[in-house]
Amino acid sequence: MVDDGHSILTSEKNVNGDNLTSLKWVQSSPLKNWSRQKLNRIRELILQTTGEAYEIDRLRNLPLDENFGNWILSDGDIDYGIFWAMRLSNTQARVLAFSVSEQLQSLGHGSRGWSKFAEAARMVGINHVQLEVRQDNSIAIQMYHRRGLRPKGYISGFYGGNDGWLMKGPLRNFASSQ
Repeated sequence: MVDDGHSILTSEKNVNGDNLTSLKWVQSSPLKNWSRQKLNRIRELILQTTGEAYEIDRLRNLPLDENFGNWILSDGDIDYGIFWAMRLSNTQARVLAFSVSEQLQSLGHGSRGWSKFAEAARMVGINHVQLEVRQDNSIAIQMYHRRGLRPKGYISGFYGGNDGWLMKGPLRNFASSQ
């Protein structure tokens, strides 16, 4: 993989077996402008990666922050990930959804998505973040932990019968050695 700071050149293949030549996290247009087909594909991605089921109309109305809260991992044609966040206060954001296609997990795409979000959020004064994560999602929990987030609450049955953690902490662009 080569990271030039903007695009990621990979030798990974998409679900059709095609080579993915360029994936990057880009800010997206508002969800209200997305086609029903695009929203349905993302709805399926969220369901596959988190177990959470959303109605399309609910997705369209999420209060995403236009400055930092609407990112997609895309090759220009197909979206392979989303990072959605909202502003809670002048200094705090909440991650509403963060999903990367299962075939692309553990390849650094999540870390790069987090860094894009954190950089944009910090530019508008956000310095703390909170999110919910399934307790059995150890890879995500480790990524959040390395960025300073800690469990602050327990969520029973939140994810389709799975328990979760409410995690909070400082907003860091990159992982620390903690």
